Amino acid sequence: MKKLHMKALVVPVAAAALVLAGCSGGGNGGGGDTGGGDAATGEPIKVAALASMLYFPEAPPAAQAVFDEYNANGGFNGRPIELDTFDDNADPAASSTAARDALNSGAVALVGSSSLLDCSVNNKTWVDNNIVSIQGVGVDPFCFATPNIAPVDTGPYFNMFASLWNGSETLGFEKICVFTVLGDAAGRAAAEQARDAWSDETGKELALWDDSLVRGQSSYAGNVAQINKDKCDSILITGVGAAVIQFLSEATNQGIDLPVLAQTSTYSQEFVDTLVYAGDVHVPAMFSPWSDPEDPSNDDWRALMEKNNIGLTSFAQGGYLAAKAFIHILENEMDPDAEITREAFTEAAKGMTEGFDTGGMTGDKWMFGPGDSHQANAAAWPLVIEANSGEWTSLGPWFIGTDNGWVNTTVPSS
Repeated sequence: MKKLHMKALVVPVAAAALVLAGCSGGGNGGGGDTGGGDAATGEPIKVAALASMLYFPEAPPAAQAVFDEYNANGGFNGRPIELDTFDDNADPAASSTAARDALNSGAVALVGSSSLLDCSVNNKTWVDNNIVSIQGVGVDPFCFATPNIAPVDTGPYFNMFASLWNGSETLGFEKICVFTVLGDAAGRAAAEQARDAWSDETGKELALWDDSLVRGQSSYAGNVAQINKDKCDSILITGVGAAVIQFLSEATNQGIDLPVLAQTSTYSQEFVDTLVYAGDVHVPAMFSPWSDPEDPSNDDWRALMEKNNIGLTSFAQGGYLAAKAFIHILENEMDPDAEITREAFTEAAKGMTEGFDTGGMTGDKWMFGPGDSHQANAAAWPLVIEANSGEWTSLGPWFIGTDNGWVNTTVPSS
């Protein structure tokens, strides 16, 4: 387990990059001047993030960039927000150690975490220590089915549901063949429930369900060999961008050019620059499309990411929004006279009754709130890489899962 800690920058920045849906850049307990103010120099408000940096490197730095900017403009009543990031290397033992280190750091909340297995390994630890996690990238099923974690992203299981729905109901595919990585028992249960929720709502069945894929697979030749145009009219592949590129490279070698349904984890400039495939690739983005220059919802995010040399990806959007959500709760949900403690922040987050307006970066407002599970983001924006186009095209409109039969997945007891 590796701890990554970056000191807050104290450089005033332009007001235009400070505002997201009414959340001020300089904290005054719920408002205040968003112009360049004095840098925060008071006692730090500590937060932490657990991350699998090999897989999701952009989320914690994006959260850090938000806090650096906020601190440079006064922080929360003169107090800076200090983020410690702990790399769990996607290892269960390291993740458990990272959780203890995060608690020992004095963090009042977890903000911008992006780990493959933090939620499954540590969800009981967060409950036992009365601390909440505003996940930048929620990955495993426990991120969406436990009381003290509320991701800003949709997660891979809603993403699967949205991708299947887009394929059958919008694009008209009738013979979808699925190739998926399931992981542990909880991942298997969540993926099967996403599949079954789609089937229940549409009355349709898959042409093929291949759940034999594993992370780091060296060859997909055997999987791709199952595909033929009599059996499949489209392919859904789950997994991160590099794995999907490898799968589609093998598909190309075998003469396959069927349309593809992928997940938000492929939505990056690197993916489209690397892709060599003769079919369309459809993706349901979990945030508004950063690749669309005419969509103003990402203007502030883009400027901040480019200023800090952070890759333009959905993971960076997640880290950014997690930090903004933390600031929103701090400024708008907490008792202004209360001491900022772990317990007080947890009470404020769970007491939310109105959502945080993300300025159009999500299909609906985000809210932590009460409850034993949190699918705080259940919306997707359709995108496509048209065959041989070499670019992302924004399609829209927002797909809202709760309007189309999505219910939160349940998982086995950890």
